[in-house]
Amino acid sequence: MSRFYRFVYAVGLTPWEADAENVAPELRSFVGRVEDGLEPPFGAALDLGCGRGRWAVELAERGWDVTGIDVISKAVLGARRRAEEAGVAARFVEGSVTALRDAGVGTGYRLVLDIECFNHLRDEERAAVGREVDAVAGPDAEIILLVWSRARRGPFPPGANRDDLAAAFPAWRIVDEKPYQAKLPPPLRGIQPRWYRLARA
Repeated sequence: MSRFYRFVYAVGLTPWEADAENVAPELRSFVGRVEDGLEPPFGAALDLGCGRGRWAVELAERGWDVTGIDVISKAVLGARRRAEEAGVAARFVEGSVTALRDAGVGTGYRLVLDIECFNHLRDEERAAVGREVDAVAGPDAEIILLVWSRARRGPFPPGANRDDLAAAFPAWRIVDEKPYQAKLPPPLRGIQPRWYRLARA
């Protein structure tokens, strides 16, 4: 899968970024629930599969101390440029979401964000992400995920359901769930994404 992403970043074909303005209001709603009752600075946030840093920068602008991680060096460089242009302090690390400790992301995260990264992982990789998140997240942490519905799609991501999340994150419980409401372009209308918010069990 990393080869695929290296290719699409190399040719500049990143269609998921075009949907960012539709994702943003729904993400803000979920992040607002995590922030409810708190004052900025909110603490440390980790953006898994951060890409060019669209959501990491948004979190930093809201008052989070953000680290983003992505396996694609070109994406990480783009994220650093985006943060610099936005004038926010966000850190970006090149590494695998399945080996967060080896990548040196640190610990004590209050928020872990995954916007469609989990979709693309095999079951054993998802289990590794769960173990790594357990290790780097703080005791009061929450996870926000946007995932496609579970289905067979040939070469495309299989998506995930509640059982997949429970298997990958056995030390967590789903505390909030909502279907993605924004209109999708025709090729993606069958993916039926859902938002999930998880907290330590």
